Amino acid sequence: MPWARVPAEPKAEALEASEELVQALLRTSLSLQDVYVSLLEGIPDDAFPGRDPAEVLLEMIYGSACLAIEAAGPELSRAATALIGAVMDRVLDDLRAAAALARARGGR
Repeated sequence: MPWARVPAEPKAEALEASEELVQALLRTSLSLQDVYVSLLEGIPDDAFPGRDPAEVLLEMIYGSACLAIEAAGPELSRAATALIGAVMDRVLDDLRAAAALARARGGR
């Protein structure tokens, strides 16, 4: 995977691409959450007899996304999913390190 080796000093082009990706991830995740929660709150419990409305809504989202996945190809989708996971892991690692440093400095 091309992101397995992250350089210590990112290049300007990588920083620009990182900003674009993180902004897209935030916009998309917040929008999906907003739509999902709004629909879930507005659907009667018996809208899908014998089914959990939350699961049905997720299946609908999967179906909508599937068209874009088919157009791009499942391999690209899996690579994008892996990249998103790698970004999340790196962000969490860096935030944990920053919190530990802040705690250590506060302990002086």
